[in-house]
Amino acid sequence: MNYLLFYSLSICIVLNGGGARQTTNDHKPTNDLVISELYDPLTNRWTVSGSMSRFRLFHTATLLNSGNVLVCGSGGYTGYTASCEIYDASTGQWHGAASMTIPRGFHTATLLKSGQVLVTGGSTYNNGALASCEIYDPVADKWTPTANMTGARSDHTATLLSSGKVLITSDADSSQIYDPTTKQWSTLKSMGPKARYSTTATTLKSNKVLVIAGIELAKYSGTTDIYDPTTDEWDTVGSMVTPRSRHTSILLNSGKVLATGGVGDADFLASCELYDPSTNKWMAIDNMTEERSSHTTTL
Repeated sequence: MNYLLFYSLSICIVLNGGGARQTTNDHKPTNDLVISELYDPLTNRWTVSGSMSRFRLFHTATLLNSGNVLVCGSGGYTGYTASCEIYDASTGQWHGAASMTIPRGFHTATLLKSGQVLVTGGSTYNNGALASCEIYDPVADKWTPTANMTGARSDHTATLLSSGKVLITSDADSSQIYDPTTKQWSTLKSMGPKARYSTTATTLKSNKVLVIAGIELAKYSGTTDIYDPTTDEWDTVGSMVTPRSRHTSILLNSGKVLATGGVGDADFLASCELYDPSTNKWMAIDNMTEERSSHTTTL
């Protein structure tokens, strides 16, 4: 089976399984940066696939139940757009999809248990944060507005819980939950993690959600919080060795969480750490071969 990745400016992102590389650079966008590549872990080879219709930055890519990939929006100096497109895994080509109702970047896109996609918040022109949300139906190729979040959110996280609800964390003092059944948002009874953004959120084997690091009060944070959906409570656990943001985090088969790279007080980071849920502690491990930020990791 092949594994799709696409270029977000100069960032390679693996969308489905397998091991892969991540690459970044500071070049301005060119036509080459709309290309897609397929990585085959069996042969350890890359092949060029179809190109997207435009380059994108701070967009989302969501694997649909069909095996196709939905890419939405764009932000930053590339300009904000509502346009979407779909990668057809059977043909290796991209085709247009219905546009969102609002141009946005820095948003989230979460595949719901229904097979639909929930897009939340983000930023639009003049860097205004959004509270608006919408749902994409891949069968009908149609976007439908849903209830706004209780507050505007951008560069936040969205995590699908085992209940089918979606947890939002951000630089607001409280977190919130979306219920696809009622199509309504609610604020968590207990206060969410300390206000910060550019975090990551990883679901543990216990179904608890680990929210890691980020930017808090204009400073890099190493704070780690755990949300327990069964009790609707937050607990602050051991801090990271190195505060960071724009890192990645991934659940390993062992149940531990691997955090890699990002940006910290010492600029871009190559450092990596492991979180052990049994001890609630972080441990520094070997560095990556290069510093990386806004990259991806895939198990």
